[in-house]
Amino acid sequence: MIRINLLPVRVSKKKELGQQQLLLFGLLVILGLVGNYVWNHARAQDLASRKQRVQATKDEIAKLERIIGEVKDIKAQQAALKEKIDVLDKLKAGRAGPVRVLDELATITPKRLWFRKIAEEKGGSVTFEGSAINIDDVSALLKALKDSSYFSAATLKKTASKMDGRFKVVDFTMTANVNYTPVAAVTTATAPASPAK
Repeated sequence: MIRINLLPVRVSKKKELGQQQLLLFGLLVILGLVGNYVWNHARAQDLASRKQRVQATKDEIAKLERIIGEVKDIKAQQAALKEKIDVLDKLKAGRAGPVRVLDELATITPKRLWFRKIAEEKGGSVTFEGSAINIDDVSALLKALKDSSYFSAATLKKTASKMDGRFKVVDFTMTANVNYTPVAAVTTATAPASPAK
């Protein structure tokens, strides 16, 4: 009987199968490395894209903050300019105001009344000291001060009757608040002129 030794064939088949498995494992490792590289590259690109968007947003915020700073500067300059204009308006009113107030006072003062002292105090309060022929002239002045647009809160502080030589006179003291820019004068000054026909 003939005997065939199949052992070398089995060994060669095992060897061939081991090589195939080794080749398959090597391919799997290579595929894993390639897949890992592709995934890592995609993640790196996504991270770079996000960093670029974050930087663009930061740049936009910095630009907007500069614009906001410029707007704040403009508002501060505008407020300073408005303050200067208000000061100029007050100076204009202060220049013409006392003349108008004294003119008004000369107009409303009764003929038989005269002032000895007119003193303006802080806060726009004015004290009048003077004499009149009778109490009716003092009352007429008080009423005229109350009705005037240049004076407000007129108050009679004291009156005293006395003899001045041969005549009997009434000494008085009264106070009032003075307004150098009355409402009527301001509205007529700021009202637009009507067009000529």
